[in-house]
Amino acid sequence: MYHKVSENHRDFLTVDKVQFNEQIEFLSKRYNFISFSDLNFYLEGAKTLPENPLLITFDDGYYDNFTNAYPILKKHNVPFGIFLVSDFVGKEIIHDGKIQKFLGIDELTEMSHLAQYACHSRRHENINDISENNLKEEISACKSNLKELNLDVQPFWAYTYGAFPKKHPEKMKKLIKAFESSEIKAAFRIGNRINNLPIKSPYRIERLDIRGDDNFLKFSFKVRFGKIL
Repeated sequence: MYHKVSENHRDFLTVDKVQFNEQIEFLSKRYNFISFSDLNFYLEGAKTLPENPLLITFDDGYYDNFTNAYPILKKHNVPFGIFLVSDFVGKEIIHDGKIQKFLGIDELTEMSHLAQYACHSRRHENINDISENNLKEEISACKSNLKELNLDVQPFWAYTYGAFPKKHPEKMKKLIKAFESSEIKAAFRIGNRINNLPIKSPYRIERLDIRGDDNFLKFSFKVRFGKIL
């Protein structure tokens, strides 16, 4: 799971282009990249996944995904997914305390031969802060807003901040019901663990948090073994 790819800045949300290229080259030699649609067909029972499958995802839809990440992914012919915040598409807004630019329809369309898109809320709210009565509205509105942009929206959701009601089983049941009624087939957390196949909990799919302040050795260990203590 990535967020931003910069020219030369690294932090907990940002890798730079040198790091990203090195990481993609490493992964290309060891894993078989899959797309959102590959995962969707697998969950439907219509397709098997290759050996050592790996899905590259980005959260939020920052503009640098197009300027800095996409050329590298295109060079290596790597499919990838972006979880979009529907109200952020095509805008420059204050997010995380500063003005940030997000992908617009032109960039999303240009990348669509490799990229597929899914839901990451309407305004990047923590789903734990949304009332149970409003869960279905939040999910369906995000999905429909993205579809209005003529995007091929895959039936997946990524939890903002990696948060979901894991300690509140009744709300989790209602959340899953809201997902199902909006035809969302799976949801992604952070977790930093490797998913075992077959996937038994599709609304708790694990992802690895790739950080720019990790060195390459830590990255390679995390990819192979999951969470590093």
